[in-house]
Amino acid sequence: MAKIKLGAIVTDMSGKLGGHVFSKNKGGKYMRTKSTPSNPQSSAQMSIRGIFASISSAWSALTESSRLSFNGFVSAYATTDIFGDLRNPSGKNLFQRLNQNLSLTGQTLIDTCVAPESVPFANVDKATGNGALSSLALVYNGDTTGSRMLVFATPSLSQGTRFVKNKLRVIGSFDGSVGGSLDIAGDYVAKFGAIVGGSNVVIGVKVINANGQASPMETIKAVIS
Repeated sequence: MAKIKLGAIVTDMSGKLGGHVFSKNKGGKYMRTKSTPSNPQSSAQMSIRGIFASISSAWSALTESSRLSFNGFVSAYATTDIFGDLRNPSGKNLFQRLNQNLSLTGQTLIDTCVAPESVPFANVDKATGNGALSSLALVYNGDTTGSRMLVFATPSLSQGTRFVKNKLRVIGSFDGSVGGSLDIAGDYVAKFGAIVGGSNVVIGVKVINANGQASPMETIKAVIS
């Protein structure tokens, strides 16, 4: 569905409408013909869909007081949309969002919503990798004790690749601590295969607290030697 921001007539559009897609990049706003991507139904895709379906069903099983706790906090969990405007989720969408974060990081799901808290940053410092040694490590210096770190990565990229947001995939989650180094080589290889020397890999990290809140994603590039 296309999103339209109205001014005197139209000031901005985003999304799909009919056979077209409205978007923008550093060159400005543009429209392109909509294409239908392939749906390989990979095991990772099916796992995410299974999590989503399970959490969606769990909403129906909540008590009325539990549902009201999520409905009552929707404004506190408002997010900024593509136009920079604040939007409140529905109570069900909030339940889905928080519990999906918890499920992805292996934490206990919640059936009662609480007020949002400050979520720590990992403060990612550097990422290093070596193709011959099949090594890939992430160094961070933030205090994420009591939370989990959800780690994303891209497949091997050429040196000239700049836009990577749509290429980041979850590869694993790790216990938070006071700074340190994460060995993510095994998780990376399980997801994408061999670590290729001479390529670039972009790593992303979100910190997920025990209430399901997520920090903004931090990204860093590892040049694989």
